[in-house]
Amino acid sequence: KALNFINPDELSMQCILIALNRFLQEKHGSKMAFLDGNPPERLCKPIADHIESLGGQVILNSRIQKIELNADKSVKHFVLTNGNIITGDAYVFATPVDILKLLLPEDWKEISYFKK
Repeated sequence: KALNFINPDELSMQCILIALNRFLQEKHGSKMAFLDGNPPERLCKPIADHIESLGGQVILNSRIQKIELNADKSVKHFVLTNGNIITGDAYVFATPVDILKLLLPEDWKEISYFKK
């Protein structure tokens, strides 16, 4: 989870201290950094620009209903809640882990990467 980029006078320092305490308890927690601006402009936009510069398409404000797989367990396509089907050579799925767990295909749940 990430903190929203809001003005410091609107945020209790308790939130910051709880987050920092959690990071520092992890093995490499001291290797944290902060963005020098808001996340959509400093993190998301450069990633989207790079994808588009290579001929990719960035689709925002769309909800994935189901990840359909091929016989070899690779992604066949995404089915969106509006009924559209998204196909591609590669996919970037930007979602919280909680949502990914709900959409994870059964065949992927046995993969060690997703067991974590």
